[in-house]
Amino acid sequence: MVMNIKYFAGIALGLATLPLVFSSCTEDAADRGPAAVVLDFNTRWDGGDFQVQEVYTDQFGNRIRVDNFKSYVSMVKLFRSDGTEVLLEDFYLMDFKNDNRYTFDDVPEGTYNGMQFYLGVPPAYNKDQDPAQYPSSHPLSVAGSQGMFWHWNTGYIFTKFEGKADTTGTEGADLLHSFSFHVGDDPFLRVFESFDTPIIVERGKTTTVHANIQVDHILGNGGSEGIDLATDAITHTSGNTELAKKFMDNFVDAITLE
Repeated sequence: MVMNIKYFAGIALGLATLPLVFSSCTEDAADRGPAAVVLDFNTRWDGGDFQVQEVYTDQFGNRIRVDNFKSYVSMVKLFRSDGTEVLLEDFYLMDFKNDNRYTFDDVPEGTYNGMQFYLGVPPAYNKDQDPAQYPSSHPLSVAGSQGMFWHWNTGYIFTKFEGKADTTGTEGADLLHSFSFHVGDDPFLRVFESFDTPIIVERGKTTTVHANIQVDHILGNGGSEGIDLATDAITHTSGNTELAKKFMDNFVDAITLE
């Protein structure tokens, strides 16, 4: 997907301090054309690749299969050292059954000292909104949201993570235990940012930034607060706000850039 570059005055929200950002550049041998940036999201599990609808074992010994994993990413920005910012794109809806690799052409050249994006939809676009106002190709439209909108209360669903598990510990048992995390509402918006390593954008080159999501860490591996699907497997936000908060805190902590 190729998107135009836009400038945007950022929304002041909380910080999430995360590990180092690394970028790689490859020379366009045929033509030193405009600078480009690629943001490549990758899902991982215990150091290896993660695939939706494959079976994995979590830290509690539960065998799990994630059947549906979607998330909004919004207000993707690069920051210069003087505080100015470049908005690469406003909204994406990522479906982790597919590749999520986004290319931004005509990025202003320069050295950027950070990247930021949100998990979810910022308050100005979330509640009291009609998805019908957007063209069908837009991620916030009726068609584009792909069922990620609550008409009755809290606006957009920021993240869906659902599937089946075996929590009995019985070898070869069927995956009969459902889990479902549908998290939305303004208090659960999370911001990812890192300002540790420069991102160098040069004319005639493509700078690639890899965003790695450790899916096992969302459930608690790697030191974050654990979610045992045997006892804590359902939240549609209202009715289990503590689990919704824990899930989104773990989600943003599970992202690293390289």
